[in-house]
Amino acid sequence: MVWGIVKIAFAALVWGAAYPLTKLALTDVPPLVFGFLRFFLAGLVFVALTQSAPLSGIAKEDKPDFIKLAFWGVFVLVLGMNYGLIWAPGIVASVISATPPLFTVLLAAYFFKERIQPLHIVSIILAVAGCALLGGDLSDNVNIESYKLWIGSIIVVVPQFAWAMYSIIGKKVSAKYDWRLTCRDSFMLGSAMLLPGAILESAFYGFGVWQTKTLAILIYLVLMNSVITYALWNSALKIVPVTTAGFLIYLQPVSGAIISYVLFEEKLNSLGLLGTGLIFVALILILSRKQKKIPELKSLEPEFVVVNR
Repeated sequence: MVWGIVKIAFAALVWGAAYPLTKLALTDVPPLVFGFLRFFLAGLVFVALTQSAPLSGIAKEDKPDFIKLAFWGVFVLVLGMNYGLIWAPGIVASVISATPPLFTVLLAAYFFKERIQPLHIVSIILAVAGCALLGGDLSDNVNIESYKLWIGSIIVVVPQFAWAMYSIIGKKVSAKYDWRLTCRDSFMLGSAMLLPGAILESAFYGFGVWQTKTLAILIYLVLMNSVITYALWNSALKIVPVTTAGFLIYLQPVSGAIISYVLFEEKLNSLGLLGTGLIFVALILILSRKQKKIPELKSLEPEFVVVNR
């Protein structure tokens, strides 16, 4: 149990670094180009591991679900994350990255015909208020206009919604297919969706300046965020309760905040700390409610929370 918790905690801390590191890489490389390369290379790793081509071994009736997984889990996620990070501070994006369970439960309530409870509405209000405080907190200590901070902070909410959609769709897929196939097809199909935009982006803005740090960040995100942590997570879930694993995911903002401070000297003032607190209160409320009202969702985050973080 202790070793399993250590593995999950390590994975969560690794995921938290994704936002500030991606933000640093985007100073040299266009957003879609970087996103395409990250998931295409990760997809190639799983093609090699499974020794199979994308969609091979997938029943015809299930292929639309894999296309949806790629759309939400890679295409929409990259659009929201990489374009949002152009203006959103890394520390704000890292905190907001803890919100997918909120969207997951609300979407599950819709898909599984569960009535929206008053506590759900309270959680949404708290989370929105927290994000608003975060978006307005850094205008004095980062060199960017206030309206850009707001726009960037709003955009980085999009991949959190996309991740919730990915989890909902993935619930059915996980019951029939090995997780390696899910990774293979999510990454390869998603990168194919990103390719036309990456080509256009390259035509207008070039392929970017690939410094050593940029290449190192790309390799880190491919191997650590998309391959190694997924293996750690799935092996740990065999011995760690789902509820324990779910709460350990909220270590993500810790490493994100630390790296954002080191790289960009970003830090939260009193309003930002209050906003962070409101977001976590909202998450605790929604997760505690989920265990009582939607027990069939216990495996949602564990099966699919790692792939694109």
